[in-house]
Amino acid sequence: MIRLARFIIALTLAHTLAFGSAWAQTPTESDLMALRFYIGEGNDQAVQSEIRRLQLSYPDWTPPDNLNEIQRDVPGRSVDKIYALIAADDFDGARAEIESTRQAYPDWFPSEELLQTLSVAEGQSRFIRAVDAADADAAIRIARANPALLRCERINNAWLLAEQYRIMGQDSSAVGVYRSILRSCTSSDDLIATLEKSAAVVDLNTLSELADLARDRAPDATEQVTIVENRLRAGLKAGPTRSTDQTVTKDKELDPTLAMVKSPRPTPRPEELDTSPTPTVQRRPSGAPAPKAPSGGASLSQAERAAARGDWNGCLAVTANGQSGAILSQRGWCALNAGRQMQALNDFQRAAKIGTSASARRDAAYGMALAMLQLNMVDQAANVAATTHFDKKQRLEIEGQILDKRGVFAFDRKDYRQAIAYFNELERLTGRMRRDLALLRGYAYLNSGQRAAAVAEFQRLHDQMATPASRRALSEALR
Repeated sequence: MIRLARFIIALTLAHTLAFGSAWAQTPTESDLMALRFYIGEGNDQAVQSEIRRLQLSYPDWTPPDNLNEIQRDVPGRSVDKIYALIAADDFDGARAEIESTRQAYPDWFPSEELLQTLSVAEGQSRFIRAVDAADADAAIRIARANPALLRCERINNAWLLAEQYRIMGQDSSAVGVYRSILRSCTSSDDLIATLEKSAAVVDLNTLSELADLARDRAPDATEQVTIVENRLRAGLKAGPTRSTDQTVTKDKELDPTLAMVKSPRPTPRPEELDTSPTPTVQRRPSGAPAPKAPSGGASLSQAERAAARGDWNGCLAVTANGQSGAILSQRGWCALNAGRQMQALNDFQRAAKIGTSASARRDAAYGMALAMLQLNMVDQAANVAATTHFDKKQRLEIEGQILDKRGVFAFDRKDYRQAIAYFNELERLTGRMRRDLALLRGYAYLNSGQRAAAVAEFQRLHDQMATPASRRALSEALR
């Protein structure tokens, strides 16, 4: 881990030296995003802390006497026009309008909600185009890069993703998608439909496992799930696993509160999701005992129940006035799952300062780093990782995401050699390399003049599984 930390610091320093002369001496609009959020929340302590951080980074910058100037509003019609362009799938036009508005109102920055809407809408459009074009490799890559597309309210995307894996011959990854839906979503109709769709790629044991997951998530639909399971078993030439009467009797004997009070603390990313993105939720680290709040215990208990059933807004509502580290940490996880990353970051930062134990402060720092990474605050997440004694799984997750994002960012800015270095270190750290990143590494080799290495990378991928993308890449490298 020391070697990895030195590697990341060295690459960051090299990048800083290479580009430092071009950096402004005042905060960019992106730098001010967190400060604007804290001002809007009325969190004076966080505002002053963020101002001190900005002044350390930009010694020449002085905040205005009236901090509300940083929150300068723009006419509603300008924002409405941006949303209209997004609705019309004119994403380049929306970005141009955002830039035009920023020039007219230098202190304005688009809200997180607006940027999220633009990102999700564009990702959705690109994903559907790839599916319609039968480009399964591209569809999978787009889904990986846009996890918001795989939330339960967009379940059709997850079903389409599973189909893309099946087209690519990756049945185990398709099962991983179905499994994650059944673990994360709560609509009985969606769960039963997912079970139906999984029948094409599962064996009897896996079908039984998936049916059990559906029953756990939607206990009121136990009888319907069992009926579907038995019908699917018949299609696999097997008898029924149990009668519906037995199933209902068994479930009635269970304590219906058990699933509600259990603290949601599985590992942050289930093992089967390492190779297949799914609509999973962000969870607290496993192995830690449930936090005990010195006060506000009722709110914490209610929040944990809401989180256990995926009711993120309900969780946020009951923790609105929470002050203890335990409640703030739980609120942070709920905000992160609700797609409110800046709020999650604020809650985790506060929880990390006042947590009553080292493990509680560590887990809050882990949530901070995850929120930062979702906001593409990669350097800040790296700083958290460098100063926190994460456990092995947490460190692997955070540092893997840091290397992943830095590699992609380096590739996008055409710094191919640095991209290769990041991807190589990611493979060394995790012992594996996602196919989409391996393709990027191959193109980085090719674009940096390392044709032999590119051919070897593409040939390896093509030998593992021949796809139009690997065939095209190998053809380009062999020209």
